[in-house]
Amino acid sequence: MSSRQEQKAQARAEREARERAAAHSDRRRTRLLQLGAVVGVAAVVVVVLVLVLVLGGKDKPNASGGAAVAGVSDTRAMLQGIAQNGTSLGDPKAPLVLTEFADLQCPFCGAYATGVLPQIIERYVRTGKLRLELRLRRFLGTDSDVAGRAAQAAATRDRMWNFVDLFYRNQGTENTGYVTDAFLERIARAAGVPPSLVVKGATTGAAFERPLQQAEAEAQAAGQTSTPAFLIGPKGGQGKVLTVERLDIGAFTAAIDPELK
Repeated sequence: MSSRQEQKAQARAEREARERAAAHSDRRRTRLLQLGAVVGVAAVVVVVLVLVLVLGGKDKPNASGGAAVAGVSDTRAMLQGIAQNGTSLGDPKAPLVLTEFADLQCPFCGAYATGVLPQIIERYVRTGKLRLELRLRRFLGTDSDVAGRAAQAAATRDRMWNFVDLFYRNQGTENTGYVTDAFLERIARAAGVPPSLVVKGATTGAAFERPLQQAEAEAQAAGQTSTPAFLIGPKGGQGKVLTVERLDIGAFTAAIDPELK
């Protein structure tokens, strides 16, 4: 009797052990499935984040399908609310005129445009003390020639200063052929100028050749052989050479302020 009871007890213990093992196996399988789901979700999240970082970190293409144009908001803020008329920037009644001779390929012109000009505009142009005039030259090469005519085309829409400033902010290496139709279209579109007007002016616009010839004649008459170079004088008067030793705002204020007095 006791042997049968022992056999039953042993059988019951073995059955309970099997049930515990089966339950443990089911729980382990459930945990593995849950872990696999978590890992799968995490992997998807990582992939999505990587795609966002990779794709979002690139410059978004503009409407023309090319690279984004740098400096659009800075240019807009610098020039907003200031009158433009062809090659002029600022109040036509300003008592003093600063004329700049520049080549759009010139890196020093670019350094002046991005580092000094915004402060001159804020300090003198916005306050009605100074009007700016821009004379473009093209002695550095073919890209200068094409860019100069394109800028003169933008001047017919009173957006020359926007176009030129954005050109400098996206300036390439001299004489590498970067001033293509596509490049000019992107700059024009960002400057608020019809791209077709700029491209046509750059390639076939005889009317846009004359202002460049006149600028060259002015530079030679003033004895200017490099860029950037500057003349300063009263409204309606003859400008004299403005000599600055450095391309920084301190050098320009030291030269401009005495003329205002």
